[in-house]
Amino acid sequence: MTSIKVFISYSHKDESYKESLLEHMASLRRSGLIDEWHDRKIIPGQNWAEEISENVASSNLIIFLVSASFLNSDYCITKEASKAMEMHANGEAILVPILIRPCKWDIDELSAFQGLPKDTLPVSKWNNEDEAWLDVVNSIEDLIKDYNLTKGSSGQSLIKKKECITQDSFLEWLDNTEIVLTHRRVDKVKLSDIYTSPDIELDSNETAKDIDIIDSKKLLDIDGNFLLYGEEQQGKTALLKMFFKESLKISALPIYIDAEDVNKSDLEQVLSKLLSVQYDSVGFANLKDYNYKIALVDNFDLIKLNSKFKDIFLSSLEDFFDKVIITCHDSFSYIVADVPSFSNFDSGKILGFGNLKREEIARKWVSLGVEESIEEVDLYDECDEIKKHLNTVIKKNVVPAKPIYVLILMQMFEAYSKQNIELTSYGHCYQQLIYQSLEKSKVKYSEYEKYLNILTEISWAIFKNEGQGLNEFKISSFFKDYSARFLVSDFDAVIKKLKNCSILMEKDLKVNFRYPYIYYFFVAKKIAEGYSSSQEIKNDVELLLEKLHREDASNILIFITHHSKDAWVIDEIKKVLDFLFSENGKAELTKNQLSFMDDFIKQIPDLVIEQREIQNEREQHNKKLDEIERSERKDDEEGEPLDVLANINKAFKGMEVAGQIIRNRHATLTKDTLFDIANCGASTGLRFLDYFIRMSDTSKTEIVNVIETHLAEHPNLSDSEVQDHAQKLYLHLTYGVINGVIRKIASSIGSREAFEVYQKLALHENKPSFTLLKQAIELQFTRSLIYSNIEETANKLRNNPVCLRILKEMVIQHIYMFPVDIRTKQQLSGLLKISVKGQQYLDYKKRGKG
Repeated sequence: MTSIKVFISYSHKDESYKESLLEHMASLRRSGLIDEWHDRKIIPGQNWAEEISENVASSNLIIFLVSASFLNSDYCITKEASKAMEMHANGEAILVPILIRPCKWDIDELSAFQGLPKDTLPVSKWNNEDEAWLDVVNSIEDLIKDYNLTKGSSGQSLIKKKECITQDSFLEWLDNTEIVLTHRRVDKVKLSDIYTSPDIELDSNETAKDIDIIDSKKLLDIDGNFLLYGEEQQGKTALLKMFFKESLKISALPIYIDAEDVNKSDLEQVLSKLLSVQYDSVGFANLKDYNYKIALVDNFDLIKLNSKFKDIFLSSLEDFFDKVIITCHDSFSYIVADVPSFSNFDSGKILGFGNLKREEIARKWVSLGVEESIEEVDLYDECDEIKKHLNTVIKKNVVPAKPIYVLILMQMFEAYSKQNIELTSYGHCYQQLIYQSLEKSKVKYSEYEKYLNILTEISWAIFKNEGQGLNEFKISSFFKDYSARFLVSDFDAVIKKLKNCSILMEKDLKVNFRYPYIYYFFVAKKIAEGYSSSQEIKNDVELLLEKLHREDASNILIFITHHSKDAWVIDEIKKVLDFLFSENGKAELTKNQLSFMDDFIKQIPDLVIEQREIQNEREQHNKKLDEIERSERKDDEEGEPLDVLANINKAFKGMEVAGQIIRNRHATLTKDTLFDIANCGASTGLRFLDYFIRMSDTSKTEIVNVIETHLAEHPNLSDSEVQDHAQKLYLHLTYGVINGVIRKIASSIGSREAFEVYQKLALHENKPSFTLLKQAIELQFTRSLIYSNIEETANKLRNNPVCLRILKEMVIQHIYMFPVDIRTKQQLSGLLKISVKGQQYLDYKKRGKG
């Protein structure tokens, strides 16, 4: 018998009554009749509001423990109660109020529902509370049996015509991660432990800015059938596994179909075989007894049917099932028109894990085995440490942000953490990913050297071809040249294996690397090995340095530092950075330099620490990062930047390269070298900032005039008001750039492990700009807010309104993103004159509903 989902809503002041109810429902739970949920089951780091909302929506029976405290809770009444009453009215669930303490509830909407216990006498007023709870539990059991409660899709009946029991072996497959994952706190990692649903980019006829991106788990709630595209190892099968399990929760009957095994269009024959594997006592003949059936079809591009019978099979699926979700490889999109029935499907692309999803899966990984005991501050600290490593390795479009790559990388970090080995360079991560690809293609370990050498030489041939793939003629020429220099007898077989394991690919009749990180890795390997002996390679390095603003050039330079410990690459990068904006001094951000903004700073509203949930704030922050990255990818597609922007891009890319070197090599470079690299990166950014401030000051009149022209279109503003608004907008823009550049420099060159270097740098320079940089790096990378350090920074910036304002914003952002105790907040309030009104209420609210 399938358990029904019971949601218990209560005020935390009535916690003891909730516990009593759970004790008395133990027999229902043990018999498998119910599966209850309440908000104490939320694990640290989850979005509690979202978890509650989702669990209300997926419940069959909703219980309210009614008291004055419950009725006084805005969240209980406006969120949970309103949703529950709506579901009851729609026949989607049954709502049962249980009166636990006397209160005035007969004027509330809830009073329209039949309450418990008997005669709705409050539990607390019974002479024997055990008798009250016995009456409640007996009534709940009778209710379940009378209504035969199940959960259907929206609008579906609550009467389940037939129960289905899933085969244990199939349930085990549903929870199989497909790859062996090890974790220091659990013996076996199951898919349900770490599964994170990917986002889907739904096809739309709208413009690119209106692209509809949704969480894939919402597809079950959206009407219609879906065709989902994804690359290999994009998580397509895992997604269908999740849909299968979620379908069971709503009492639908899901059937998983691997299209690669389908060679007949006879749907009855296909389903009969699958049902015997996936269910007990469910056959094709009695499928009609189930009122909501979902077909989950995997690998449709591999189906063994021709175009005509593909369409027949698909039409049969549409006719027989209430919902059909199909996955296929990206390449299938080119021939999908050959199957006319797909015109009835909505289509979408499965996306890689952005910042939001990487944080979610990292949070689940960190929580494994310690869900109920891990402190929030430790959860976020460990989560951010994993994210730091992930972001360093994945970067932008270098390693594909597919779930399997994220998991493999987290496991690598886990292994090093378990052995207390510090991650001193990420080169081994890329190499391990390549080795795993070779292993997957069954390449013998004794042949790795041969394959790696061929890949190195192919990468160089592609590099010399301006990054374009090699056509048939150039591959043939490459082979002739290669065989003249190296021993190789089975070149075609090697190339075939490299394609099979997704290291190489053929597209548009050209051979190229499938993923950028493999290409960058081997080009950098070639350069590192030949730089000292080849003038040609030295000339090519000069070209890379000239194109530092480009993703490919900057990434190849970073990868060179993985392969070579020689100082030349660092020296060459430093030369480029030292040249950028060399006619400018470093922006010191002194009071005198920023005095033109003093009056503006005084006029803008004071900062306050608003009431914000940390998890929600982190999610919003990650969503913004994802939007920025998507926007940057579109900008990259537009081609080379204008000359006027190239040096600016070079400066920012150069800072990122400097920071990557520091983070990758902090354990092997001397302190003096690390200091030089950090100083070089920071100085480049500050010279640009000096250039901006001077240019902004020189062009102030022209900028203000442009703004005035736009504001003049508002007839309600007088000339003086237009001029005043223009001045403020100009200053707001200038302040925003100063603030943004300081944070950008910090995020680019910063490192947790090398923090000593930034402390030394701040002491050495002793300028407001470097003081702010050190503080920004401490907050961003050590993720600790130390009051004494903030106090020291504030005292140094005491007479500098602009820099003090930037410091306040840094502190507030940290408070939004990480747990900070109320005492420290109060200290900061006095130090920085920031209001924390309402913050104590927020801290209490985070622990649960009142």
